[in-house]
Amino acid sequence: MDFTSIEFYTIAFCVAMGLVGFFLTQKRIKPAISRINALEIEPGTEDDDSTSPGTLRFSANDNGTVTIERTGMRLVDGETVNLIATIVDDKLTIEEKKGKASSLGGRDRSYRGHVDVDYIPADGKYYVRYDSSVTGQWCKFSFKNTPRNFVEREMRY
Repeated sequence: MDFTSIEFYTIAFCVAMGLVGFFLTQKRIKPAISRINALEIEPGTEDDDSTSPGTLRFSANDNGTVTIERTGMRLVDGETVNLIATIVDDKLTIEEKKGKASSLGGRDRSYRGHVDVDYIPADGKYYVRYDSSVTGQWCKFSFKNTPRNFVEREMRY
Protein backbone atom coordinates (compact mmCIF):
# COMPACT_ATOMS: atom_id res chain seq x y z
CA MET A 1 0.00 0.00 0.00
CA ASP A 2 1.27 3.43 -0.91
CA PHE A 3 1.15 5.72 2.14
CA THR A 4 1.44 8.83 -0.03
CA SER A 5 -1.62 8.15 -2.19
CA ILE A 6 -4.87 10.11 -2.04
CA GLU A 7 -6.84 6.88 -1.51
CA PHE A 8 -4.90 6.08 1.68
CA TYR A 9 -5.54 9.51 3.19
CA THR A 10 -9.21 9.43 2.14
CA ILE A 11 -9.72 6.10 3.90
CA ALA A 12 -7.75 7.27 6.96
CA PHE A 13 -9.86 10.46 7.15
CA CYS A 14 -13.16 8.50 6.95
CA VAL A 15 -12.02 6.09 9.68
CA ALA A 16 -10.95 9.02 11.89
CA MET A 17 -14.31 10.80 11.44
CA GLY A 18 -16.14 7.55 12.23
CA LEU A 19 -14.18 7.18 15.48
CA VAL A 20 -14.82 10.81 16.46
CA GLY A 21 -18.54 10.34 15.81
CA PHE A 22 -18.57 7.10 17.81
CA PHE A 23 -16.94 8.69 20.86
CA LEU A 24 -19.00 11.90 20.76
CA THR A 25 -22.38 10.18 20.41
CA GLN A 26 -24.48 10.65 23.53
CA LYS A 27 -25.25 7.32 25.13
CA ARG A 28 -28.71 6.69 26.56
CA ILE A 29 -28.12 5.53 30.12
CA LYS A 30 -31.69 4.86 31.22
CA PRO A 31 -34.60 3.41 29.27
CA ALA A 32 -37.33 5.82 28.17
CA ILE A 33 -40.39 6.14 30.42
CA SER A 34 -43.86 6.83 28.98
CA ARG A 35 -47.01 7.45 31.02
CA ILE A 36 -50.57 8.64 30.42
CA ASN A 37 -52.42 10.59 33.13
CA ALA A 38 -55.91 12.07 33.18
CA LEU A 39 -56.18 15.62 34.50
CA GLU A 40 -58.76 16.12 37.22
CA ILE A 41 -60.86 18.85 35.60
CA GLU A 42 -62.83 21.54 37.39
CA PRO A 43 -64.43 24.77 36.15
CA GLY A 44 -62.21 27.83 36.17
CA THR A 45 -62.99 30.92 38.22
CA GLU A 46 -64.88 33.91 36.91
CA ASP A 47 -61.54 35.74 36.83
CA ASP A 48 -60.23 33.45 34.06
CA ASP A 49 -60.23 35.53 30.89
CA SER A 50 -61.12 33.73 27.67
CA THR A 51 -58.25 35.50 25.90
CA SER A 52 -55.67 34.60 28.57
CA PRO A 53 -53.17 31.98 27.39
CA GLY A 54 -53.34 30.09 30.68
CA THR A 55 -50.56 28.89 32.95
CA LEU A 56 -48.71 25.71 33.82
CA ARG A 57 -47.32 25.02 37.29
CA PHE A 58 -45.03 22.16 38.35
CA SER A 59 -44.77 21.75 42.16
CA ALA A 60 -42.49 19.24 43.89
CA ASN A 61 -44.05 17.67 46.98
CA ASP A 62 -42.32 16.42 50.13
CA ASN A 63 -43.15 12.78 49.28
CA GLY A 64 -41.32 12.92 45.91
CA THR A 65 -44.40 13.33 43.73
CA VAL A 66 -44.94 16.30 41.40
CA THR A 67 -48.23 18.16 41.05
CA ILE A 68 -48.96 19.46 37.56
CA GLU A 69 -51.55 22.24 37.49
CA ARG A 70 -52.97 23.74 34.30
CA THR A 71 -55.30 26.74 33.98
CA GLY A 72 -56.97 28.45 31.05
CA MET A 73 -58.10 25.41 29.02
CA ARG A 74 -61.16 26.10 26.87
CA LEU A 75 -63.33 22.97 26.97
CA VAL A 76 -66.93 22.01 26.38
CA ASP A 77 -68.72 20.72 29.47
CA GLY A 78 -67.94 17.03 29.97
CA GLU A 79 -64.67 16.90 28.00
CA THR A 80 -61.58 15.34 29.56
CA VAL A 81 -57.87 16.04 29.12
CA ASN A 82 -55.03 13.50 29.17
CA LEU A 83 -51.30 14.11 29.60
CA ILE A 84 -48.91 11.87 27.65
CA ALA A 85 -45.48 12.12 29.29
CA THR A 86 -42.18 10.75 27.97
CA ILE A 87 -38.88 10.92 29.87
CA VAL A 88 -35.64 10.23 27.98
CA ASP A 89 -32.57 10.83 30.15
CA ASP A 90 -33.00 14.44 31.38
CA LYS A 91 -35.67 15.47 28.88
CA LEU A 92 -39.36 15.39 29.82
CA THR A 93 -41.92 15.93 27.07
CA ILE A 94 -45.60 16.24 27.96
CA GLU A 95 -48.40 16.49 25.44
CA GLU A 96 -51.86 17.59 26.50
CA LYS A 97 -54.66 15.94 24.49
CA LYS A 98 -58.42 15.91 24.72
CA GLY A 99 -59.98 12.72 25.93
CA LYS A 100 -63.45 11.40 25.29
CA ALA A 101 -66.34 13.69 26.15
CA SER A 102 -68.65 12.23 28.78
CA SER A 103 -71.62 14.17 27.40
CA LEU A 104 -72.50 15.84 24.13
CA GLY A 105 -72.99 19.55 23.82
CA GLY A 106 -72.68 22.05 26.59
CA ARG A 107 -71.06 25.42 26.68
CA ASP A 108 -67.45 26.28 25.99
CA ARG A 109 -65.73 27.77 29.03
CA SER A 110 -62.46 27.99 30.91
CA TYR A 111 -61.34 24.99 32.96
CA ARG A 112 -58.42 24.17 35.21
CA GLY A 113 -56.94 20.78 35.92
CA HIS A 114 -54.35 19.07 38.11
CA VAL A 115 -52.72 15.68 38.59
CA ASP A 116 -50.07 14.20 40.92
CA VAL A 117 -47.41 12.12 39.17
CA ASP A 118 -44.81 9.82 40.74
CA TYR A 119 -42.59 8.95 37.76
CA ILE A 120 -40.33 12.03 37.81
CA PRO A 121 -37.33 10.90 39.90
CA ALA A 122 -36.41 13.07 42.88
CA ASP A 123 -33.31 15.29 42.83
CA GLY A 124 -33.02 15.10 39.06
CA LYS A 125 -32.98 18.20 36.85
CA TYR A 126 -35.23 17.91 33.81
CA TYR A 127 -35.69 20.00 30.70
CA VAL A 128 -39.44 20.11 30.20
CA ARG A 129 -41.37 20.80 27.01
CA TYR A 130 -45.14 21.00 27.45
CA ASP A 131 -47.30 21.02 24.30
CA SER A 132 -51.06 21.46 24.32
CA SER A 133 -52.97 20.14 21.32
CA VAL A 134 -56.09 21.25 23.21
CA THR A 135 -55.20 24.95 22.95
CA GLY A 136 -52.28 25.00 20.49
CA GLN A 137 -49.98 26.46 23.15
CA TRP A 138 -46.61 25.38 24.56
CA CYS A 139 -43.91 26.26 27.07
CA LYS A 140 -40.36 25.15 27.96
CA PHE A 141 -38.46 25.29 31.24
CA SER A 142 -36.11 23.36 33.49
CA PHE A 143 -37.36 21.74 36.70
CA LYS A 144 -35.64 20.07 39.63
CA ASN A 145 -37.74 17.68 41.72
CA THR A 146 -36.70 18.79 45.20
CA PRO A 147 -39.25 19.34 48.00
CA ARG A 148 -41.23 22.61 47.83
CA ASN A 149 -39.63 23.62 44.51
CA PHE A 150 -42.02 24.94 41.85
CA VAL A 151 -41.99 26.48 38.39
CA GLU A 152 -44.87 28.45 36.92
CA ARG A 153 -44.97 29.50 33.27
CA GLU A 154 -47.42 31.25 31.03
CA MET A 155 -48.37 29.25 27.96
CA ARG A 156 -47.38 30.67 24.54
CA TYR A 157 -48.81 30.41 21.05
